Amino acid sequence: MTAETAWAPVRAKLAEAADYWVCTVRPDGRPHAVPVWAVWWRGAVVFSTVGFSVKVANLRHQPKATVHLGNAQEVVVLDGDAAEVTAPGELAEIGALFDTKYAGGVVNTYDLVTSRASGMAIFAVRANLVRHWRSDDMFRSQRFTFEADGRPVLTESAGVPDFPAPDAAADEAKV
Repeated sequence: MTAETAWAPVRAKLAEAADYWVCTVRPDGRPHAVPVWAVWWRGAVVFSTVGFSVKVANLRHQPKATVHLGNAQEVVVLDGDAAEVTAPGELAEIGALFDTKYAGGVVNTYDLVTSRASGMAIFAVRANLVRHWRSDDMFRSQRFTFEADGRPVLTESAGVPDFPAPDAAADEAKV
């Protein structure tokens, strides 16, 4: 199976999910997780939020995030770099995706240009690493990293847990 073939259904899950959990880190190191609605756009999960929210403060301090889907039976976890989207053309494009996905195509429901001018923040979390597994086969997982041009690179587990290899010296010390 090629990386592109394996990536296609995982990417579809990221695009089709209704709910996403965004996990950020506060400046003091405490984690923060919150559910959001989001869309898949140009290799990133994009969400909008109130500009003074905890997640915005966290991302402006440390622009890294983990985003995962709410399904524990088929897990998709994305680690990536977050960037605020500010260009009006990009905001209009993203808003149209929200309209189609959440509002059944109602025109201007997600006017992100106006929303941003009113204090909303729009962030895109670009995938650096995506992990995927199913609960009925939890020891077989897929791990995707991405080339500079966005092409996926796939590493699949061989059906064994991703536990660290035993340390021979530590084992000998126990004897």
